[in-house]
Amino acid sequence: MQLDLIYTKTDKFILSKITASYKVWQSKLFYYTAHLNFINTKDFVCFLKDDFKISDKNKSEIFNYVNNSDQDFFELSVLNNSISIKQIHLQLLKSKNTLIHWEDWFYIFSKTSTNNYHLWVFLGGITNQVREIKLNATQISEYEELGITYIKALATDLQVRESKIYKEAITKNNRIL
Repeated sequence: MQLDLIYTKTDKFILSKITASYKVWQSKLFYYTAHLNFINTKDFVCFLKDDFKISDKNKSEIFNYVNNSDQDFFELSVLNNSISIKQIHLQLLKSKNTLIHWEDWFYIFSKTSTNNYHLWVFLGGITNQVREIKLNATQISEYEELGITYIKALATDLQVRESKIYKEAITKNNRIL
């Protein structure tokens, strides 16, 4: 099984069991910088051990985690010569927009080919309800000034039943149907 290790301008790396060209990754991930391709999981963990100086135990944990998972994507975080790994349930390559930031089962923040910013928020429930808005000029300005912190606060507000942000999006036609 081939793997791609994707470097981003954030503090996390993405590991993919689905390989793709740099053009595909660049079109799907807003913060993409580069990626490495590995022939198999063993080569990947050996690279981690050599480059990141992780322990044999951490190497084994990552190897087993990737090989035993049915997910295609993982998020890697490096801290003090140790790498933590968690599954990403979002199918990164199936997104129609360029993904800027996401938290599984909470929100997806993306940019369209027409330079619109969309925030999709998972509400849950039996019917898996969601809300999606197109950010207005003021919200885009706030995002550019405050970053992902602002997007998380906006997503939290959208999850509220009587959300002020969502009511404004309906009034100003910024809600995605």
